[in-house]
Amino acid sequence: MARIFDRVNAEPWLRDEIVQKFPKGGLGDIRWGSQCIVNPGETAVFVRSGEPLGTFEPGTHTLTTANLPVLTTILGKAFDDKTPFTADVYFVKTTDMTYKWGTTGPIVVEHLNRPPGASAIIGNGTYVAKVKEPWRFLTAMDAFRTSVRLPELKLRLDPMLAVLIQDKLSELAIAKNLGPAQLQSFSQDLNDLLTGMLQTDFDAMGMVLVDFNIRMGLHPESLEVVTRMGYGTSYTQMKGMDVGMAAAESGGGGNLGELGIGMMGLTAMQQQQQQQQQQQQSAQPQQAASPQETPDVMTPAQAAEYIQVSESDIITAIEEGGLKARKIGKVYRISKASLEEYLAG
Repeated sequence: MARIFDRVNAEPWLRDEIVQKFPKGGLGDIRWGSQCIVNPGETAVFVRSGEPLGTFEPGTHTLTTANLPVLTTILGKAFDDKTPFTADVYFVKTTDMTYKWGTTGPIVVEHLNRPPGASAIIGNGTYVAKVKEPWRFLTAMDAFRTSVRLPELKLRLDPMLAVLIQDKLSELAIAKNLGPAQLQSFSQDLNDLLTGMLQTDFDAMGMVLVDFNIRMGLHPESLEVVTRMGYGTSYTQMKGMDVGMAAAESGGGGNLGELGIGMMGLTAMQQQQQQQQQQQQSAQPQQAASPQETPDVMTPAQAAEYIQVSESDIITAIEEGGLKARKIGKVYRISKASLEEYLAG
């Protein structure tokens, strides 16, 4: 049987608790004229049948049809001030909350205008966020529960944040012409830029991203990871890139000019390697060229060349669902196994 309440307020908060429901034991009837007490750093949202009845900011509020006018329509006008009404009340904490975050695996950041075209990034750190719009937050995060604590919220936020960071870092790397060295020396300036880029997505969750302090670095096998995904063309170039990156980082790796010096050395090395290969081919014209090894993961253009169709045919096959592919940032990557499965019908 539902209890009748004359006072609505949150219980003492657990340290990492973000949402708590009143009453915790199930349904409750709230008497008209009751006091709703909302402490600083809280917002109370009254909900009935999945719809918001009203939101109360910090202070002491007497519950009447003046501040819950929608109930007049729901209950009808023929009731006195003592008639109770049934509602769930969700108290939402609106103070700053600090979240720890770290990559569970490398995220691929594209910088197509700088060799090798992408970097595998790992990172960890903290960010600070708070609830700005409680009803939007409750809805977006499926938080209509007796109690919601920080670890539960992180289960929803962490994978979402990993995808967002990958997409935004790729946008930032391309827009700012950043290469591997700059991504490795991820600075506070870039944290600030990323904060602004992520805010729109946090708005959609009813939250504000107050601060963002994630330390980023290259995965120890970054070049191997991105080469397997179709960036770069050969092991020789991959090892040469190690030399170029080392040259950039030895000069500090903190600005575009220093990275440029390293990449100039890399370009000269690649040109020398190409000349040597041409000389060898000229000296042995009778030897047939060995076929280029097909990468395990290909771009749409590489996939089109592999099965002798146009790139647009590949994109169409992906969008129609016939060819399996993974979209990373704004581009598709197709495994060799998926292509062979597609060809086999």
